[in-house]
Amino acid sequence: MANAPGDARATFSGPTAQQPSLVSQHRRVHWDRVAISAVTHVLLVLLCLFAIAPLVWAVSLAFKPDSEIMTGISLIPRRPTLENFSFVLGKTDFPRWLLNSLLISVATTLLALVVGSLAGYAMSRWRFRGRALYGNTLLIVQMFPGVMLGIPLFLLLTDYHLIDTLWALLVAYLTFALAFSVWMLKGYFDGIPREIEEAALIDGANRMQVLWQIVLRLAAPGIVTVAVFTFLLAWNEFFFAYIFLVSSNKYTLSLGLFTFISQFTTQWGNIMAAGVLTCLPALVFFFLLQRALTRGLIAGATKG
Repeated sequence: MANAPGDARATFSGPTAQQPSLVSQHRRVHWDRVAISAVTHVLLVLLCLFAIAPLVWAVSLAFKPDSEIMTGISLIPRRPTLENFSFVLGKTDFPRWLLNSLLISVATTLLALVVGSLAGYAMSRWRFRGRALYGNTLLIVQMFPGVMLGIPLFLLLTDYHLIDTLWALLVAYLTFALAFSVWMLKGYFDGIPREIEEAALIDGANRMQVLWQIVLRLAAPGIVTVAVFTFLLAWNEFFFAYIFLVSSNKYTLSLGLFTFISQFTTQWGNIMAAGVLTCLPALVFFFLLQRALTRGLIAGATKG
């Protein structure tokens, strides 16, 4: 009984003696997390700077006169000027190129969404003869580079007298956009429960009403993702525009920028000003749909 108080003190002093070590261990783990987080953020900032550096440099050159572009390397223009933008907008066919690019990009996006929605819904909901062949054909088209399909498409469009028309670009862009849109939307439709559609059919809706009023609304993030990728594909494409278009009034923006490059000289100020103007519609379109695009990519990564 005499040893009981001593044992109690011994028992009580054990955790007290270990408490500083637990606190120091907690602090060590905390600082490890802070260090890892700091290194991660620094790397992300460096990657972002690396990604936006060409755009920042292009904007800088767009406001510099040609003499300063060829003699200086400073990021901030010493003598800012709007001459390059004035030349591009007033003395070239840039407004016409912009209109052509908008027409092609919007038409390609709308057709890819309409046809891709119908085809993706059919592949998701029905089992029909040739379904696997159709899906595999779309994947095979994606495997080949566009350069490889340039000559076959050129010969095909020549037979239909579509060379040097915007219809030729529409056909070429849909060749690649449909494959992506069909498979992307099919993945979203697979994730929508069939019970929702069956309940709508019992209430008297037909298949088209179910598709347009229920399924497409539930797959809105996927539709936005397809729209953004298809629009950017048509907006930035150069190769097919270069081989299909001849008349300057049919040029798109990417092909119009190429006219500032000649055999012996390059109009750096003008081409940078035109490049900045070309990026603006795409940036506006992207930022308006950025939130829905992010949700679509995250949700699409989890579809089976």
